[in-house]
Amino acid sequence: MRKPATLLLSALLAGIAGGAPARADAPPEPLSLDRAVALALARNPGYLATHADVVAAGAGLRAAAGPKVPVVALRDDFAYATPVAELSTPFGALPFSSTTTTNVPQLTVRYSLFDGGRTAAAVSRAAAALAAADARERAARMALIDATITAYFDLVAAFQSAAVGDRAVDVAQAHLSDAQHLFDAGQVPHADVLRARTELANERMRSLIAHDAVALAQTRLDDAIGAGLGDLHQPTDALDAAAPDMALRTLLDSAPASRGDVAAARAALDAAGDALREARAAREPRIDAVVVDGNVQPAVASGYRNQFSVGLDAVWTLFDNGTGAGDVAAARAGIARARLDLERQERDAELQVRQAYLQFVDAKARVAASQTLVALADENVRLAAVRYRGGVGTLLELQDAELRATSARQELIAAQVAVREGIVHVRFAAGLL
Repeated sequence: MRKPATLLLSALLAGIAGGAPARADAPPEPLSLDRAVALALARNPGYLATHADVVAAGAGLRAAAGPKVPVVALRDDFAYATPVAELSTPFGALPFSSTTTTNVPQLTVRYSLFDGGRTAAAVSRAAAALAAADARERAARMALIDATITAYFDLVAAFQSAAVGDRAVDVAQAHLSDAQHLFDAGQVPHADVLRARTELANERMRSLIAHDAVALAQTRLDDAIGAGLGDLHQPTDALDAAAPDMALRTLLDSAPASRGDVAAARAALDAAGDALREARAAREPRIDAVVVDGNVQPAVASGYRNQFSVGLDAVWTLFDNGTGAGDVAAARAGIARARLDLERQERDAELQVRQAYLQFVDAKARVAASQTLVALADENVRLAAVRYRGGVGTLLELQDAELRATSARQELIAAQVAVREGIVHVRFAAGLL
């Protein structure tokens, strides 16, 4: 049973993300993470195509079960022929119909009494194909959710990075004002003013790049959720929500049973086994019961005669020039291939879970370290500013301290994004989305 999109990460992520809009003439629309995922699932063509495959596989299952019920057919042959009184043959003259028109309507009911297991094998294989299609749909759904959430938090990070860049521009502007004031008072050389102007120009360039990154992130999110590529969104979920505790053993146990690609590989193995049974069943006879009501050929007189007949129709292929043996050999090879594919999928799933889990743990450690680094960098900036204004420190020291503080904040944002996306990647790898 599929989980509703609104329940995906509501227990994991909440809050408000800051940042400036990408365009002043088009205010961005507030967008929550759950809403973004719901839009992606409702609009993404690739995911919707997998749902169409499920519908087609369901129809194939119904078609495969068709021989379980009688087949009813109505047939009518109407013909005109030149009349003859008798037919001359080497064995003598045979009486023949003198009628010029024949009408042979027949109502036939055919029911398979024994087919060697062909129908049962075909139904089982169709059921396995339906299970595989459903599993592929689930895998596509998980991948789409993973991509959407990644694009969403990339936009959150871009907004916050742009805000950090704007703050750096304001600080650089303040440095330039301080340097100019101190230069006018004769306390610092003109080189400090030039350095401050250079710093301001650099920070403005970095801020411009950061805002360009916001525009690109907006486009990637628009593509993920199927919105217009020029639409703007303001994420409402934060980066600094507490990360949940996840046990590696639980995740490893969940992946083989919950991942769509593993389930599809398992269904493919079942279908390969059913294909072998169907190929073997071709060697068995087929027996049908046939009930016919209506005229039969040759018509000896015109008009409807309402002839009724009941019979058995049996076919047993004694020699097929190796076709059946080739089908059996191909089916056995298909089973071996499907078994290897399943082993590969299960191993890949375990590897992905372990990699995603280690990256998640590393990201959490980076967040803690980055928070400490931001606190120390801010204190270093405060002390450098005091020293510079007191005439003890230099502008270079202050700028270096500000640069380290900006880098620390950018590192914190990157670590927080890695945690948010790491939660999703771990759940995706374990088949829990």
